[in-house]
Amino acid sequence: MKKILIFPALLLALALLGLVITAGCIGTTTTPGTSFSGTGNGSIATELPAGVYTLTITQASAEMTDVSVDTKETGIAVQGRYTDAAASSAKTADGWVWAYALVTDGKPTLTINATGAWKADFAFPQQIDGIPPQTFTGIGNAATPFFMINKGNVSFAIKAANNTAVEVHLMDYDGNPVMDASNSFEEPLAYHLGAYNDTIFVPITESGNYLLNVVCDGEWSVIVSEELV
Repeated sequence: MKKILIFPALLLALALLGLVITAGCIGTTTTPGTSFSGTGNGSIATELPAGVYTLTITQASAEMTDVSVDTKETGIAVQGRYTDAAASSAKTADGWVWAYALVTDGKPTLTINATGAWKADFAFPQQIDGIPPQTFTGIGNAATPFFMINKGNVSFAIKAANNTAVEVHLMDYDGNPVMDASNSFEEPLAYHLGAYNDTIFVPITESGNYLLNVVCDGEWSVIVSEELV
């Protein structure tokens, strides 16, 4: 099953992008490794140890970049983009940098469609020695480090501004998403259109290390707090 994280106004653009890929405008090369770079569109079949990775994308332009990572069984597609209100604040000395955590087998295919130069780096997610309360902030997509959450009722105070949409997804140490009671939506915030300011409570059934994937084209913050059982 492929997991697609996109902004709704860009559905047509993604459909057109699929036509371009099908037409064979992107060449595929096989390159073992964890760090890749290019300009414009590219598709790279690579080899690396299976497991959980943070994929960090550095793009030379604030224009939307489409990124997908596909394996035999699964795949993700995520867009790196910024609203006009957030783009200037998000720029770093290297350009616009964002990250997304994912789990992959040993032979993923990385496909990037970008305006200008880009760099993609696979690395094991960072870990921090601490438990909630934890505060994370950023502009644009981000994957937090792994941090410890104990079993119990955990709150996620989420804010987003100068954005068109926001998603916040909790992932365990093995790369599994934390789902709601119906097993239909990823906790704590599957998707919200527009600005956001609310607190969501999630029952954590097992103590362990978790990280957050934040998909947002504006400014955001997440404060994680827990009430032990």
